[in-house]
Amino acid sequence: MKTNLKSLKSHISILWLAIVLTGCFQSEYTKLVKKELESGIRKDSVVLGLELGDSRDEFYAKCTELNKQQLITQGSGAFSVQHFFKDSIVHTKPKEIKLLFSPIFDKGDTLAGMDLDYSYSDWAPWNKSAQSDSLEVYLIKLLELKYKGNPFIEVKSQNVPLKVKVDGNRRMVIVKKNEQIVSVKVQDLLHPNFMHSISKNQP
Repeated sequence: MKTNLKSLKSHISILWLAIVLTGCFQSEYTKLVKKELESGIRKDSVVLGLELGDSRDEFYAKCTELNKQQLITQGSGAFSVQHFFKDSIVHTKPKEIKLLFSPIFDKGDTLAGMDLDYSYSDWAPWNKSAQSDSLEVYLIKLLELKYKGNPFIEVKSQNVPLKVKVDGNRRMVIVKKNEQIVSVKVQDLLHPNFMHSISKNQP
């Protein structure tokens, strides 16, 4: 039952994002996607050595090794993985961040995308400096430094801001999930699961 519920949530999430991206992006995004896909460059790196295109077995073998290295633990959900890290690159003082990530496998058990939820470890409703508004600003800087390539661009759908970064086949979409969590969806634009969300945007 839990597996079916998780699968349903994943499909709803993908469908929601496809609808949003199809309806909201303007020419800046269209031109960027066209340029990146026509470059033929693949960018499959996601996090901690996990890559788009990994098989389910490869993904969990890598996770097993990361667990042995004490880099990850089981997350709060049945299919989520937890990782803590401290950033002192974009933060003036070292700041611990919690990352929960969940794989998105296709019917052939290939990693087509991944959902990453970031939050400050010291988050509390009364801790103003640890809210998602603040985290999003630093996270954008951190991801741009880590993944290089193009910067994030901003678009809006029904007044909801989305930050998007496209490099080769890899799309990263940032959206604030709530006051605590900033969600990053990493997707392979060449995968059938996500191609439909860009097809109508081609000039």
